[in-house]
Amino acid sequence: MHPRNSPAHLTALLLLLVAPSASQAAETVVMENGDRLTGHLVHMNDGVLELVTGYAGSVKASWAQVREICSEGTIGVRLTGDEVVVVRSLKKEGGALLLDGRREALANVTQLNPADWELGHAAKINGELDVALKLDRGNTHDDLSDLRGRIEWKKRQHRIRLGGEFQYSQSGNEVAADNWSAETAYDNKASKQFYFGERSSCRSDRMTNLILRWTIGPYAGIRLIETSRTRLNAETGFEYASDNYRFKPVDTFLAESWRMELSHFIIPEKLEIYHRNRGLASLTSGAGISIDTWTGLKFPVASGMYTSAEVKTTFNSDAPPETTAWDTSYRFKIGYMW
Repeated sequence: MHPRNSPAHLTALLLLLVAPSASQAAETVVMENGDRLTGHLVHMNDGVLELVTGYAGSVKASWAQVREICSEGTIGVRLTGDEVVVVRSLKKEGGALLLDGRREALANVTQLNPADWELGHAAKINGELDVALKLDRGNTHDDLSDLRGRIEWKKRQHRIRLGGEFQYSQSGNEVAADNWSAETAYDNKASKQFYFGERSSCRSDRMTNLILRWTIGPYAGIRLIETSRTRLNAETGFEYASDNYRFKPVDTFLAESWRMELSHFIIPEKLEIYHRNRGLASLTSGAGISIDTWTGLKFPVASGMYTSAEVKTTFNSDAPPETTAWDTSYRFKIGYMW
C-alpha cells in the first residue's frame, strides 16, 4: 500500500476534517439556575457577558448569574494588574474562580476575551460623518451645505477625540448661515465611570460677526449610563477663551464649559434618539454665554450607513443687536459610521 494511502494517514485526514476549527470553537455557559447557553463567547465587560448563538442571535447575561463556562477553544481572562490567563474552562466556587484549576479571587476578574486595544496591544479607531446638501435652481436660488464629522481613537485608558462642523446656507442673494467649528480633546480613564482631560476648540460665525473664538482648558467627565441601548455622559470644566468680533476689540476671559451626550435605542439597532449639547459661560463678565444643542432621530440602514432627522439650536448672548441671539435649523442627513 502506498504510504499516502495507509490506514494511519487516512485516519489522521479524517480527524482533521471532522475536528472543530478555532474559528468554529463554541462555549457552553451554565447559569446559576441550571440553564445552559451554547454559542460563541464575545466578551464579558462591566458585569455583562455577551454570547452569540445560532438560535437567538446575540444574548447578554449578568456575569453574577454565570456559574461555569467550558470552551472547545480558549478563553482569555483578564485579571487586575492586566494579567491575561488563557484557559479552556472556568468555574465559580464561593468567592473564587477556578481557571483550569488555578484559583483566583472572583473580584480580581475584570474581563473575559478583552480586545487588543483594551490591553494596549493596538488602538481602536471609530468615527462618524454625515452631510446634508441642497441645490435649488428654480424660481429661487437656494443652497445648503451641512457637514459634520468626528473621529475617536482609544488605547487602554487613553482617548483622543476630534470633531468638526461646517454649515452654509443661502436663499436668493442672502446668506442665511455661514459658520464652522472644530474641537479636539484628550482624556484619561481614571475609573469605570470617571475620566479627566484637556480640550481645545475654535469656531467662527459670520452671521453674528464672530471672526474667531478659541478656547482651551481642563475638564472632568462621568459615564452615568452605558448599556447596549442607552448611553449618557456629562463633562464640565474651565476654559480660557478669546473672542474676536468684527467691530469690537478682542475679549479674553475665563469661562465654565459643559458637555452632555445622550443616546437611546427606542427600537434596538433600528431607531435611535439622541441629544447633545455644549455650553460656555463667562465667569469674568455679566454677559457672555453660548449654547449649542443637537436633537434628532437616527435610522440605521445597512453596513454603517444611516439617515437622521435633526434639529440644531444655537444661542449666543453676545450676538450683535441687528441679529437674533437664537438660531434654529432643521436638517435631514445621510451619514456613515465605522
